[in-house]
Amino acid sequence: MIRRVALLALLAPGLSCGARTGLADQAYEPASLYCTDTVFLGRPDREISLIVGVPRALRSLARWTITEQVAGSTPQIRSDGGERAVFQSDREGRYTVRVTVPAAADRDAGDGGPTAEISCTIAVEVRAAGPVVTCPADITVTPLQPVDLVGRSSGDRTIRSVAWAVDGAPAGSARRPPVPPDAATARFTPDIAGDHRLRFRVIDADGASDECFTIVHAVPREGLRVELSWDPPGTSCPREPGAACDSSDVDLHLLQGVGDPNWRTDNDCYYGNCTNSAGLRWGNTTLDDDPHLDIDDVTGHGPENINIFRPSARYYRLGVHYYSAHGAGPQAATLTIYCNGPTPIARLGPVTVTARSTPEEGDLWMAADVLPLPGGGCRVAPIARGGGPWIVRQTEALTTAGPPAP
Repeated sequence: MIRRVALLALLAPGLSCGARTGLADQAYEPASLYCTDTVFLGRPDREISLIVGVPRALRSLARWTITEQVAGSTPQIRSDGGERAVFQSDREGRYTVRVTVPAAADRDAGDGGPTAEISCTIAVEVRAAGPVVTCPADITVTPLQPVDLVGRSSGDRTIRSVAWAVDGAPAGSARRPPVPPDAATARFTPDIAGDHRLRFRVIDADGASDECFTIVHAVPREGLRVELSWDPPGTSCPREPGAACDSSDVDLHLLQGVGDPNWRTDNDCYYGNCTNSAGLRWGNTTLDDDPHLDIDDVTGHGPENINIFRPSARYYRLGVHYYSAHGAGPQAATLTIYCNGPTPIARLGPVTVTARSTPEEGDLWMAADVLPLPGGGCRVAPIARGGGPWIVRQTEALTTAGPPAP
């Protein structure tokens, strides 16, 4: 199978084939003429560079000839008698090139007989270009906003397969591919803020391939956005759990106000009250200062996020609760906080949390207090106890006051 990238690498004008054949450009003194077993690859009507190993004393005496060719073709080869030649043919197929030199620098046999010669052959394969693909231009959207992708391809062979895949994503992303992943037209939803690099790859019936890339920039526009992921990102379970996933369920909480045991009430935005289209009604009569939980991920590792478009000038407390292990063990949770911009202002964790026999007994990590500032930024105050994170069982958080406001 021949990759298009391999073809392109061999077709550059004046290409040195040292890396391709194992011969470098430095002085090389073979005991005799040397031809590589590597097949040189080219395209119709395009020049390619060929190389053999010729003893230094004979490098002006090499004779290059085409000994086998495709019927109806008109191949050409030219050389100045050295160890390099330029080959070109107008038809696809297999060609054989013979290189011949005298057996010694002294070309006279000494007795009037024919001059002794040595020779070797190399193979040239001429094939068409294979597929050529193009990707959409880079796209900027908000996180969780679906985007439509159209990959295009052309070539002289039937296209055997096309595929979209996630080539790179921000830490904490589940790296879910575009849907469907095996069609030129697909839809992708960036699950967290940051740059998601998507690869579109095409393979034709001859095995040649090409690929291109599109970057989806997911830029948060909320005044406060908090994202949660837990270890290891990207291994959430599909509908039918498999061996390479686990469905640990860790939940994100955002509490308005601090110092009171208001978790799991309407002062707390969490999975039980904050996932509907309106979220919770906090603060003023407008919706801008209301929180909303976009995703409650119950199949493992997140991400989850809570956002407020225009937060009020009050403290918000961030909490992470390990609701259920579903057979998995402790998880390392990470929080990423954005305030009015594309760059995180804080990243907290990873902090290990543990699930127990009931959700109420699972760990609740009181992670930080966040104060929105008049200029649009935020002040983030991580919460600590005894030099480590502030972690209690949820039953304690529901019945006793937590740490005071900073």
